[in-house]
Amino acid sequence: MIDTAVSLQRSVSAWHGPSNSPAFRETLIDELEMLGPDHPALQPLLQAGLTQTSAVAESPLTFHLLSHREQDDRILAHLGVFYAGIIAGCSCADDPSPVDSLTEHCELRLEINVATGEARLTLLDSP
Repeated sequence: MIDTAVSLQRSVSAWHGPSNSPAFRETLIDELEMLGPDHPALQPLLQAGLTQTSAVAESPLTFHLLSHREQDDRILAHLGVFYAGIIAGCSCADDPSPVDSLTEHCELRLEINVATGEARLTLLDSP
């Protein structure tokens, strides 16, 4: 099981704000998408979630908040993420195969400490 850490301060602030659900959803998705596919907390999870390709592409991520709730001092969320993967060729000068990308999808569990904003991401489904 791959488990990584990241800080989500803006999302915790939105959680504590007025009518937190809509603001939290938008802020969380924005904060996660801004990390990008090369972020040290996301890259190993995305790589492990690949099913059709061999490497995560450098393209935008699309997150969906599937569910969320507060339990004790933590926000627990179930996320879906769509991202691009590529089938890496041999990188030879005469390799005729074009670099093509395919859409990949995986689901993550997110656990955020509401006091500190420190969060843990865990891959839920793997090939």
